[in-house]
Amino acid sequence: MNPSDYPIAAMFGNDSSEEIILHLEMLAEEVILAPGHRVELLARPSPGLLPISVLQVEGGLQVLPNKEFDPDWHVRFKG
Repeated sequence: MNPSDYPIAAMFGNDSSEEIILHLEMLAEEVILAPGHRVELLARPSPGLLPISVLQVEGGLQVLPNKEFDPDWHVRFKG
């Protein structure tokens, strides 16, 4: 399966007037969302994929996987 065809595990958007940071723990990456920007979090289907956890932290959100830290996660920008 092509990663662009993976199901969307989560969608995040920034409707505020300031940047927010997504701390994507499953990728050990941070994504900075400018006002008006959106991203989709895609993942290869697997039994332990969902639910993911989202915690509000200072300056943004921390996104944690359920049981799969690396099932082949991808971020698709939707500006």
